[in-house]
This record gives sequence, structure tokens and C-alpha cells, in this order.
Amino acid sequence: MKCTRDQLRAELLAAAEEVIDELLEWHERSEAPTLTEIEDAVLDLRKRLGERMERAVIADQEAVHPVPGPACPTCGREMHYKGMKGLRIQGRTGDIELERAYFYCNRCRGGLFPLDRQLKLRAKHWSEGVLKLAVWLSGIVDYDKVEEILAKVGQITISDSSVWRQAQVWGAGFQDLVEVERIRSNLLPGRWGAPCKRAEPKGRMGVSMDGSMIHIRDEGWKELKVGSVFDVEVRPTRDKETGDWVELAHAVGNSYVAHLGGPEIFGQMVWAEAARRDWEQAADTEVVADGAPWIWNLAVDHFYDSRQVVDWYHGMEHLAEAARQLKGEETLAKKRWLNARETTLFEGHAARIALELEAVAQHQPSIAEALKKEAGYFRKNQRRMQYQEMREDGWAIGSGMVESAAKQFKARFAGPGMRWSRSGAEHLIPVRGAIMSRRFDELWRQAYNSPLN
Repeated sequence: MKCTRDQLRAELLAAAEEVIDELLEWHERSEAPTLTEIEDAVLDLRKRLGERMERAVIADQEAVHPVPGPACPTCGREMHYKGMKGLRIQGRTGDIELERAYFYCNRCRGGLFPLDRQLKLRAKHWSEGVLKLAVWLSGIVDYDKVEEILAKVGQITISDSSVWRQAQVWGAGFQDLVEVERIRSNLLPGRWGAPCKRAEPKGRMGVSMDGSMIHIRDEGWKELKVGSVFDVEVRPTRDKETGDWVELAHAVGNSYVAHLGGPEIFGQMVWAEAARRDWEQAADTEVVADGAPWIWNLAVDHFYDSRQVVDWYHGMEHLAEAARQLKGEETLAKKRWLNARETTLFEGHAARIALELEAVAQHQPSIAEALKKEAGYFRKNQRRMQYQEMREDGWAIGSGMVESAAKQFKARFAGPGMRWSRSGAEHLIPVRGAIMSRRFDELWRQAYNSPLN
């Protein structure tokens, strides 16, 4: 029978008074305790009080048996009470002993625990809070470190193998949610209907794409393609060269997707993330990336009306390689040539640089192939190299946002000695991306409450 409010209050107060008495007794026995000793004593008692309070509230739920019995989820008929069964789970407050009513359907030969459904228990041994912490940490550090952190900080015991299993289970749930977003956003439009709500205009937005290598067992090193969607914000920034304050564009509010596979699916994922963030309501948009052809092919497919910019620093890397071929490794002539052509490149005259390199290549056969390669890079991307114009118009000209993201993925997936199964990596990639995008809580709620789980 369920307790009254007064009965439950009396039980909780008694538990609190008992813990307070223990703290006072400890205080009387301890002479000049250190802060650490005080913290340890209080934390231990707080944990024990939390366990007792949680047990009391849960026990009150256990006392309620549905009459008539619950409907069978398969056939809909009433299920019959078959007694109480115990379960021990670990929650964030400590160990919890449950006694749950068990109901059975004779027709379908299946049973269920209504209390498990009410408490949303999706694993035999851990509460949702513990599972969420374990999966979240798995997206940040190695599984053995997750075990260590939970034990040290939360006094939660869960083995690294159990952490791995839960990360795989719930990572697959995250993967399913990302896949649903991808499919939904890339469906061909159907019959036009009036919008359900007025679209609010947004500021400027941008997209950037890059790749990083991770090792897959039995396959070797594979490219993990990474995409970033961001807002473009112009704000005062100190110029590194002059020290003056100038108005420069910055990529802010970044969110990320990643895919271990080909560009087609990846492009759809990037578009899905852009659409989720109301890309089509943006006042204007840009794509900024290095010169990889697959990136610009995706830009044409999904972001055809966006401004295109080859990352300034990648452009400078190619210019520096041309200078090295022409003037040697570390010579004064190389520095002079590079400084002069840097201005030419920034002002949007990549075609001039291409012409110069092609002209020199005709007379220096020993370096002709290398110079033609760099000339081709500048000629092919010249329309994407209007750096001064883009900067003055308030656009980002560097792809540091996605390069940083690629490094963050690499930090989790390409550490010393790391070798991943394909499924193991694919299940954890969306967890890592959700953490980096500040969407973990949102996707966790959807995954945990999915009827598939």
C-alpha cells in the first residue's frame, strides 16, 4: 500500500536525523580535521543519505500494483500478477535494491515489470543517469579512463568492458537518429503546403569540410570526413601583424557531423545539419575549405548558391611550395618572392601567380612538373581566392573551425596504438560529434526514450 505524504516525510526525516547524528559524532571525535577530511566525511554521509532517500521513494512506487493487470504489449490482453522479483542496480546516488511486481501473459508467454517501465530502466544493472555519464565520457576519453573517472569522481563501479558495450548500444541509437535526420532532409520535396510557422530570417552562415585519418582493423587507415556548420559573426579583432583593431569575421556556434565513408552520404549529412539549423533562412552563406575536389563537388550539389572560399592558409601553403621550388629551401630570395606574391594572392590575383609559374616552367624543365602542379591549383581555384574582397565583405577566409574539429575527432579515434573495428568507430563517432556540437543531452533523450529501446 502506498504511503501517505506524512508517512513518507517521517521516514525521510528519520533517515536525515540519523545521518546528521553521525556527522555530529564524527565532528566531536575529530580534532582539527583538515578540509579534505571534512569533505570526505560529508560526501560519504551525503551518499548514504541519498541512497536511503531514493530507496524510500522507490519502495513507495513498488507498493502500487496495477489492478487490473497491465495490458500485454503484444496481444493487448490483461497480464496476470506472478509475484515480486528483486533487482539491484547502481545509480548516481549509490546501489539500489528493487522489489518489482512481475506480470505474465499466458497467451504470448511473455512477462514485464511495470515498475521497470515507470523508472525507464533500459539496462539490468545501471540507472539512466549512470548510462548517460558512461556514454558521454566514452565520447571524450578511452573506455578504461571512463571506468577510472566514474569510480574516482562519482564512486560508481562499472567495468571498462561494460562501458564499451553501453557506448556501442547507445552510440547505435545516436547513429540511427543522425541517419533519420539525413534521410528526412534529403527527401525530394513533395506537394507544396503552407508552412506550419513563419520562417524567421537569420544572419550569415557557413559550412566547412575536411578529413582526418583513423585506423580501422583489417582495412588500414581510412578517412573520417568532418563537416562544420557555423554562424558568421563580425567583431573587433586585434590584427596580429599591425596590432590594430579591425572588424573581422569569425565562425561561431559551430556544430559538427562526421562520416567514415564516401562523400555522397557525407554531403547529405552536412546538408541535414545545415537544414536543421535553418540554413535556408540565412541572409547569405559561404563554403570555406581546402582545395580538395570532392569538397567542391559537394558544394555544387548541396550549397550551389553559397560563396566559395579556399582556405587562406592552404593557399599560402601552396604558394610557399612554389617559392621553395623557385628559390630554394630557406633563402632570402625565397622570402622576398613569397612576401610579394602573398600580397598578390590576398588581393585576388591568383591567375597572375599561375601565369608566372607556367612561364618559368617552360624554361626550367627540372622543376617544371612541380611548378605546373602549383599553377594548376591557383588557376583552378582563382574564383575562390578573392580574399581581400571576402574579408572586407565580412566573411571568414580560413577553415580553422573544421580543422580544429578534425583534430578533436582524431584525438579520440587516432591516439597511440588505437585500432578500431568499423562498427565500433561508427557507433562512437555520432556520440563524439554530439558532444562537440553541444547536442548530447538532446540526442540522448531521443535515443533513450525511443520505442526501439
